[in-house]
Amino acid sequence: MRIGSIGSRVFSALSFAAILGAVGGLYWIALHDTAAPVAVARPQAQAAASQQAAGLTGDDVNSAVRLNLALDRMGYRLDAVAAGQSDVPPLFLPNVPGDIDDLPDIEGKKAVFLRVMLPLVLVVDEEIAAERSRLLDIMNRKANRLHIPASDQAWLADLAQRYDVEDGNLRKLLSRVDVVPPSLALAQSAEESGWGTSKLVRRSRNLFGHTVEVSADGTGMRNFTTLYEAVRAYVHNLNTHRAYDGLRRVRAQTRAEGARPDGHTLAAALATYSERGDAYVQTIRTLIRRNDLVRYDQARLGRLQARRG
Repeated sequence: MRIGSIGSRVFSALSFAAILGAVGGLYWIALHDTAAPVAVARPQAQAAASQQAAGLTGDDVNSAVRLNLALDRMGYRLDAVAAGQSDVPPLFLPNVPGDIDDLPDIEGKKAVFLRVMLPLVLVVDEEIAAERSRLLDIMNRKANRLHIPASDQAWLADLAQRYDVEDGNLRKLLSRVDVVPPSLALAQSAEESGWGTSKLVRRSRNLFGHTVEVSADGTGMRNFTTLYEAVRAYVHNLNTHRAYDGLRRVRAQTRAEGARPDGHTLAAALATYSERGDAYVQTIRTLIRRNDLVRYDQARLGRLQARRG
């Protein structure tokens, strides 16, 4: 059995609604397994979100075949996203469709899995990018000896606590408050879940192999309420656990050189993610190469638009 994260800590995230407000976007989140998608938006955009949400039913969400067809109708195509011709629609599903393994071919399973996971990875990265931007602004003002309001000081203290940086080292904090390339997150979730076909993973929504010392079902696997929660915990784990100091150093060095970190490069620092060590690293890199996942590192998360007619 794969061990997805070493000493995975309990992560207390902000409520999703609060995060959405901080990011300032308009998103659609299907919050529960059996419920129809629920619109979550700023008040002035509520009507547009509701109209768009009506285009995808609860049956669509829970059926891989129906979901694939619905996403096609919406124009959500991976080749167009990879080519930069379209944004990724902000559709945040709570789970991978339970019948994904019934699809007749592996490419179909991959397409459903990637289209479910990509928006979730992008929104988590977007949240972190917003935090990083504010942190950089505060660091710049500190460097120029400008006044830092009490609200910013309180936010900075909270950020440092959440990212487990207690010594006031803002450079260390900056190295942790950073995004994970979609190619890396997609490859690891595909490996840990068998492209979403693992029944255990689907039941627990544990797409990245997070373990706990004691679990209610005796599997040792951590359970998540939604896929979003699982993705957020995964990124936070890479950004805070001492086992991934090397990954954070490589990422920071890449940025210092003026380049953008990519999943294939960062995967080299993941030997401690699994008992398989270097073999695990090679598996993740092979998944990235064979499925050309790096092309999603430049993907953009769109915003919902009102339907016309």
